[in-house]
Amino acid sequence: MLRFTYNLYSIYRIVNGNLEIEMMKNVNKTSGQQLAEYHVIAKRWKSDLEFFKIESAFLIRLKRDYYFTRLSDYRNTEELQKAGDQLIKLQHDILLAESQVDAQLHELAEAERKPLDENTRKLALTNASVGHLMINLTHEYQQVKKQLFTIVETIFRELEILAH
Repeated sequence: MLRFTYNLYSIYRIVNGNLEIEMMKNVNKTSGQQLAEYHVIAKRWKSDLEFFKIESAFLIRLKRDYYFTRLSDYRNTEELQKAGDQLIKLQHDILLAESQVDAQLHELAEAERKPLDENTRKLALTNASVGHLMINLTHEYQQVKKQLFTIVETIFRELEILAH
């Protein structure tokens, strides 16, 4: 079992290839320190999303414009196309996640200007919700990249066999 944790609000784990998410009961315990931690986590998510956008755009461009089109005469091209389509869908999901992270950062900035009040529970719940989204998105993105790279590696092996 592989276990990921983000602060005190949620536990994420992958069991037998399936993502499981468990909410902890203490989302009411939000302090100024926790708000600062939420801000750091949200900034990390923003950075991850920026990287995903750059990398996915690069992979899609390779697939569409040049590199992967040269591999179209080989087996597994249907799988390559499917992985490319999934990557395009993920780009849309990345943009949606980015808007949620931006909204969370905005809410956190607003909360820092105000005294802690009843909105802290909402911030904790929103942070947990966005955390779930990011874990799922990251997991799906990694799966699609793994699939894409595995297919390309299979085609490369085929090319090596044909060359000998």
